[in-house]
Amino acid sequence: MRLPFGRRTAELETMNRILTDAARKRTERIKELEHQVAQLELQVAHLKPELESARKRASELEVVATQRAHLLNDKVEELAAAREVLTQRVNEKDEELAAAREALTQRAHLLNEKVEELAGVREALTQRSLRIQELEKALFEIGQK
Repeated sequence: MRLPFGRRTAELETMNRILTDAARKRTERIKELEHQVAQLELQVAHLKPELESARKRASELEVVATQRAHLLNDKVEELAAAREVLTQRVNEKDEELAAAREALTQRAHLLNEKVEELAGVREALTQRSLRIQELEKALFEIGQK
């Protein structure tokens, strides 16, 4: 004979078993997660000095980079100033060369004029020399007669 509560007891035992299994699985999962948390805490503890060392190195590198940036900016300013001075000197030399070129051009024109004058004088001298030779020849011929 079955008791009226037998069915209910069986259901409760089944439910109890299901809950017990679920609780056991949760307990196992909690232990796994606690183990993972412990491992991660160990890793964090191990990596913390490395992180601090890396932060310190990064800070040092930032200081060095800032110093080098300032130095580079100073050099850029020096180069700009030197470029300006050189540009001024080049412009001055260009002006000097233009003046010298103008003076040489004028002298070349004067020399060409003198060469033309000398060519005229040479031509006149050649003609006079020929005339003198003619006259000397004529005198020589008169003297031989």
